[in-house]
Amino acid sequence: MPYESPPLDRHLLARTAEMLALPERICRRRDCRRRHRCTWFFRETRQPCCLANLDAGQRRLFEELAETVRDARDFGRWDSKIRMTSPYRETRALQDAAVEAARPLVAGHAAKTFYRAFEAMRAAQPAPRHEGCEPPLPKSR
Repeated sequence: MPYESPPLDRHLLARTAEMLALPERICRRRDCRRRHRCTWFFRETRQPCCLANLDAGQRRLFEELAETVRDARDFGRWDSKIRMTSPYRETRALQDAAVEAARPLVAGHAAKTFYRAFEAMRAAQPAPRHEGCEPPLPKSR
């Protein structure tokens, strides 16, 4: 049975939107613009209202960042096999943003200690040495 990622929750989507400054830039809700954070959510989907203002390409990029934030939150431990230290500049920039956005989503003292160790491990890694994004994995037959 293949592994299925947990769904993107409301707090994770809101934090990702706030990382991209969506509440103050594109949200039509006055409360969100003034507070610089997501305060209005759709009841059915539990997503921030500002996501409705994104076109398909922007939404795809937002979803990609949100999934990376979820991975950073769920696997951000010093002993994790997921290091989030890509040798490609653009992929590393996405990973850096995800790790930064995931920091307030980590709950519990022990988990925060592990997350700080994960951030220290990432900081000790060498700088990216390749330009662009990471090439896609080859398709298996």
